[in-house]
Amino acid sequence: MHHTLRPVLGAVALLLSLPTTVVAVAAPASAEPRLAPVLVNIEAPSVDGRARQGRVLRAHPGRWTPQRTETRYRWLRDGERVRGARERRYRLGALDVGARISVEVRVRAEGHAWSTAVSAPTRRVAYAVPVRRRVTYSVATRGRITTSVAVFRRQAQETYDDARGWRAGGTQFRRVPRGGDFTLVLAAAPTLPGFSAGCSAMWSCRVGRFVVINQERWKHASPAWNVRGQALRDYRHMVVNHETGHWLGRGHVGCPGPGRLAPVMMQQSKGLSGCRFNPWPLPGER
Repeated sequence: MHHTLRPVLGAVALLLSLPTTVVAVAAPASAEPRLAPVLVNIEAPSVDGRARQGRVLRAHPGRWTPQRTETRYRWLRDGERVRGARERRYRLGALDVGARISVEVRVRAEGHAWSTAVSAPTRRVAYAVPVRRRVTYSVATRGRITTSVAVFRRQAQETYDDARGWRAGGTQFRRVPRGGDFTLVLAAAPTLPGFSAGCSAMWSCRVGRFVVINQERWKHASPAWNVRGQALRDYRHMVVNHETGHWLGRGHVGCPGPGRLAPVMMQQSKGLSGCRFNPWPLPGER
């Protein structure tokens, strides 16, 4: 045992006798990069123009120090970015009605990082056409209802309020608890023929003061609509607009030409004859 340990101890002693070299290690550079300064906003951006559908708003970038050399704009609808709206001017559309519009301004200068400020919002955007006719309606059901009546009420009113719909022509619809100028009915399919011999369990219809929406169509749209991959929500807009259009005195119309938007009073549930699906009244229908 002693003879075995002697060479090992000698090697350790030899290592301890060697000169020691100390290597200096440089301290690591700061992990934080040096940030470019930003411009300071000394006068907030603002928006000029009348908040009404069809009008044009114009952005003012405000005042910055040091002086800005590059400016970018992005328009906001109720605080959410409007897709593609990046110019200094913005034309208000139907989707802006009822919303407040503001502009986000981004600026920079040489040697400075981008800085951002947002204008105060406009008033709520008004309809292009003032109210010319006020209509009241109530909501009723017929037969066994297997879908949400609350959603039916809400989505029907959204259709009536939409600036792309009959409201674009100046007709305002207001729901009342009972009575009204007409009754909007969500009806189970088998009950439709009970309204009139001209009504079918397959489709929606209008009879006298009753604007009747077939529950099956409300829940599932129509085969012709679905085969084209169209949205159920758009079908609901279309069927409410179409049957209410009958109550307003509009009759059925045909396709105006291949590739063109279908009039809302065309029977789009059954087919298109070359037109494109469209949930909203065309300007000539309002």
